[in-house]
Amino acid sequence: MSACICYWYLISIIIFVKIYKDAMKTITHQPFLEEVVGYLNRSHRPNTALVIVPNQLSMEYCGFVCHKAKWQAGCTTLHQLMRSHSKLTLLSTWALLRRLYASVGPISQEPFEQFARWGRILLEDFNAIDSYLIDGVALFESLYKQRTREARCHQGPLDAFKKVRSLPLWKEKESMGFWEQLPLLYASFREGLIREGKGYEGLCYSMAQPLPEIRNQALVFVGFNRLMPVEAEFIKQCQAMASTAFFWDTDPHYLDNLVNIAGHYLRQHREKKWFQSGFSPATYFNDPGKKVFLTEVPTSVAQVQAVVAALAEKTDEGKPRFLPSQTAIVVSGSDLLIPLFDQLADRSIPLHCRVSYPFHATVIYCIVERLVQLWESFVAGQEAIYTHMAAVWVLWDPFAAETAQGAAMRPPLDGRMLRSLFDPWLHQEGLLAYLQAGLTYMYGHFIETDRLFWVVNKTALRHLLSYIEGLIAEMADCSIAFFLHGLKSSNMPFHIDHPATGLYIIDVAESYNLDFENVFFLGMNEGCFPKRTHQDSFLPYDLCYSFGLPLADKVAEQQTAYGFYRLLQRAQNIYGYYVQKNHLDAAGEISRLWTQLTFDSQLNIITAHHSLQLLDRPIAPIVIQKSDAVMQLLNRFLAASSRLTPAALIAYLSCPLQFYFRYVLQLKQKAKGDSEMVQLGTLFHDVMARLYQPFVDMQVDTSRVMQLKGQVHSKIEEAMAASHTPIGAPLLLRALLEKLVTAMLDLDGAEAPFTLLGVEVAMQQSMALDGERKVWLGGVVDRIDRRHHVIRMIDYKTGLSNGKVGPIASLFDPTKIQKNKAIFQLFFYAWLFHSLHGADLHQSIMPYLIHIRELFLKDYTPGIFQSDHGTHYHRIEDMQAYLQPFETGLKALLLELFNPVLPFVQTADLTICAYCPYVRICQRD
Repeated sequence: MSACICYWYLISIIIFVKIYKDAMKTITHQPFLEEVVGYLNRSHRPNTALVIVPNQLSMEYCGFVCHKAKWQAGCTTLHQLMRSHSKLTLLSTWALLRRLYASVGPISQEPFEQFARWGRILLEDFNAIDSYLIDGVALFESLYKQRTREARCHQGPLDAFKKVRSLPLWKEKESMGFWEQLPLLYASFREGLIREGKGYEGLCYSMAQPLPEIRNQALVFVGFNRLMPVEAEFIKQCQAMASTAFFWDTDPHYLDNLVNIAGHYLRQHREKKWFQSGFSPATYFNDPGKKVFLTEVPTSVAQVQAVVAALAEKTDEGKPRFLPSQTAIVVSGSDLLIPLFDQLADRSIPLHCRVSYPFHATVIYCIVERLVQLWESFVAGQEAIYTHMAAVWVLWDPFAAETAQGAAMRPPLDGRMLRSLFDPWLHQEGLLAYLQAGLTYMYGHFIETDRLFWVVNKTALRHLLSYIEGLIAEMADCSIAFFLHGLKSSNMPFHIDHPATGLYIIDVAESYNLDFENVFFLGMNEGCFPKRTHQDSFLPYDLCYSFGLPLADKVAEQQTAYGFYRLLQRAQNIYGYYVQKNHLDAAGEISRLWTQLTFDSQLNIITAHHSLQLLDRPIAPIVIQKSDAVMQLLNRFLAASSRLTPAALIAYLSCPLQFYFRYVLQLKQKAKGDSEMVQLGTLFHDVMARLYQPFVDMQVDTSRVMQLKGQVHSKIEEAMAASHTPIGAPLLLRALLEKLVTAMLDLDGAEAPFTLLGVEVAMQQSMALDGERKVWLGGVVDRIDRRHHVIRMIDYKTGLSNGKVGPIASLFDPTKIQKNKAIFQLFFYAWLFHSLHGADLHQSIMPYLIHIRELFLKDYTPGIFQSDHGTHYHRIEDMQAYLQPFETGLKALLLELFNPVLPFVQTADLTICAYCPYVRICQRD
């Protein structure tokens, strides 16, 4: 019996040793944290010891190491310790901005949303001032004096405001008043928070003082690098009250090299008496056993693929060449996290990470955008909102089809279930409450899984709900634009917890106290590593320097350098990757840190080139069958509330699948507000409508057109002021608009008199498909007038278009529709007008296409022209002979569209794909 017990005890020891060895982050050299904990254990430190580390990632591994060593010490971060000893409670950013807005009110008369954009910058300045224990009042007084001197020297007191583009451009007197009030604003805002017992981070930390109970603890500070003055002061106070010990994770290779910025902060600490203990003379950096590889890759994705391929490699014994528990992938910033997570999503590799992930790169962001669009439709009173809302779940189909997850995410959506499901969402008071109700429902139906894709999106849901909760508490009436802008630019904290067995994914600046046998550095390009940083501030560089405030780019550079060199200390297999061409803001050069490594170390660096291996994998065509569900969505055009426009029919002729995405699923893209040509066309149409709207049903003669020329400038200003999109190069756009509108009025003056029948005329008519069904068609004509007993259907085109047509059948030819779009549109309007008014109409209908660009050409003639089967073209003066052939072709097109047997397929013309917003879905980009 005793032999059996001894046997099983021996087996358990062997298993423990194996697990312990596999959990070791480095094999050749003992990890720094294990080295520290082992020393403390051997020196009989009391179990009341508290290990203090720089960040949460370090704390997680420290807790694991202490537990493994059976050392019952506590572990915390410095900021957690300081908050627990502060007299103030940390407030959320939104709550702080509300209080700051109340203080700024007398200086700035503007809505909270406008203030929030620059108020956040001012709040960050306050935080930096207190974190560095600087006299903020004196600093802002100096800033005011500097601005006053600049104003006297005519150097422009608004320079700082121009650098911070979100700030209002106040008049000179008002701006100088703002600078003058800043010292008082800082002091009063700070004092008000202290009276309330609240604060921002820097203020909370500046008010932190060790409480008496800290005397009973042994404080062990492990692995720090940069310490802000407020942190150093707190540590100094702790040292005066309690037993303290310091362990600095460094190597003489860079610590003693005065030109190496990796040791910048540590050399400063070594000069202070209370920090001098704990600097070890041991060096591992130039270990001759290290293997260092630098690989050039063609794209950023290629380096990610190379790393993931390396992780899949096996030894001759069939074991992983790189054990996840001994390996780290290191990035600088969040740019490469998206392709990295994408590549790791289908790998069964345990991960451990605590990173900042871009929220806009998640499916949840796409869903919330769609939910916001549906809310706008609901507020506008659209009847089909319930059917449209069900389409939100389509976003999940590519990711959750035929899985239990997909079944959970798609509730029953038939018949009466629609209203019972969506009414609780839509009848909330306000956008945020509606989103909170809908997203809480989704979160409650999220199945627990360890698949990376789903973990990322569940984290995104959690982040989104927290973001909405903060907004509801402080500004529940925020605008949609403000909500989406803040959400899109936000990063979410993302955490996966496998500290003992996981592959670590870490930001180089957050890698304190972590050591690995194998380290992969991604994005080793200048500008990416260190990550190029920019921080908006009211404080100019010269004042920051003179008062002791560091520059953000210098801090980032020094922290990245320390993280890079520190990770190299104990690692044995080091792999660096850089992109050979411009990508992600990289200039194509190797990072200065890697270049420095080649000169200041004795390491043998092996260079290589990695070619991108493209898989010759055929892309399956996308075919959407017209199932009952699809036909139900399509059949909304059989009701008068929806209509098929010329643009929709042109989309179907160009590519049936594009029509399906845009008009059936309604996966609409954002308006191209940043396109100058789109803006020009939109504004031109708006100006012409504003000029002619007062003269509908009136005769317009030459004298009236001359009067309109005098109103061009004012109407352009009205149209630009009413524009919903930011206008780029407004001065140039004004001048161009004035020139084009004037040229159009010159044409109208030459053709006057005419009777104006309408501008921006909306028309709608049904067409019978068969005995039971009729489809609704409609559109908006730019202008309709009557000249010499001819009714002209006028369409302005500011872009390039064709005005020559062949046989009518060519208008329904998918291979020619791109060329004939403008003609198809005008024929459609002429047919629509005739079908509405034909019985009472005894006048000709003329399609009148005006190419605005060609108005400046000599002998330009507007209209649509048809060949006489030779080289000569004549202008179409009357649509009568073309209406019946066009109606025949139109009905055949609609019968094809509504035929349930014919699926929606992709176009064979790849040139159309070049400008299609859905090209990535088809993988034709």
